[in-house]
Amino acid sequence: MRPFRRPFWSPLVKFTMTIASLIHFSAVAQEVPQLMGITLTNVYDAFGKEKDGLVQDFGFSCLVEYGDLTVLFDSGTNAKIFEQNIKLLNIDLKKVDIAIVSHGHYDHIGGFDYLIALNPNVKIYLPNDFFSLGAPIKFPFREAEPEVGKTLPKEEQYFGGDKVIEGMITVPTGRFWKSNFEYLTEAKEVAPGLTIVPTTSKLMGTYIKYPPFSEEHPQFIGMPELSASFATKKGAILISGCSHSTIESIIQEDEKIQNGKIYLVLGGFHLIPYSRDYIEGLALRMRDVYHVESVAPAHCTGQLGFSIFKNVFGSNDRFFGLGETLKL
Repeated sequence: MRPFRRPFWSPLVKFTMTIASLIHFSAVAQEVPQLMGITLTNVYDAFGKEKDGLVQDFGFSCLVEYGDLTVLFDSGTNAKIFEQNIKLLNIDLKKVDIAIVSHGHYDHIGGFDYLIALNPNVKIYLPNDFFSLGAPIKFPFREAEPEVGKTLPKEEQYFGGDKVIEGMITVPTGRFWKSNFEYLTEAKEVAPGLTIVPTTSKLMGTYIKYPPFSEEHPQFIGMPELSASFATKKGAILISGCSHSTIESIIQEDEKIQNGKIYLVLGGFHLIPYSRDYIEGLALRMRDVYHVESVAPAHCTGQLGFSIFKNVFGSNDRFFGLGETLKL
């Protein structure tokens, strides 16, 4: 039996292994987000300090600069107003790497055509919404007597009799059909430190009233929406467009995903129609149950909401009107 000998590593092999290790370390380092800070700017909203040229309008859009990444979250209601505000705030939309559509309502998607005109290759993430945004959908209904189709001439049968309507997947083009887009149904880290969080609203969805779903008992299809969670040294920064699925549900979903502290919750909390008792209870739970450290309510939170969150969070309530920038 030959005696065991340590393998001989030539200087060249050692050098090659060292370089490979450095390359691997560098690649791993690049996977870790540069959490040196984040800058958030409100570029579309109906409230804020008076600033020459900025136009207030009901809707929401937020620009996020996160390390080397630039993200546009929603784009307001009116493309012309969005364009004017963007120019006055000296924002270059050609530098946007990722755009996020929170949901398909008009007051959040109006400016995306302007973005795409300037930056046609920008990556866009969409909620899986057939009715507003053209996501693929499976037919939720069927004919009462589907077997009758086989008695018809082939030319009178859908798809020549080769497909059954029930369960058929329909794939419309949708508004963004020429764009670089992706529908999300599950949470996804789309860039280091940036996770998009899907939720579904049961309150703002669509009723299906075709038989067998009656007027009294329709099938209900909820409205999907996306929120964005940015990892920072202080904790997660969670941005919501309108919180139709409730800001509380979005916080709960984000906690499941990132399993850590939420430093800031920002955006529309959708509280305009709600009573003082409801909003106060929500604000207190956000602070005391979910341990949210600070808030920056905007858009559809409502003026009563602005007042209550200021009372509950005190100095940790951040003003985030149109044109305001938060650097964290």
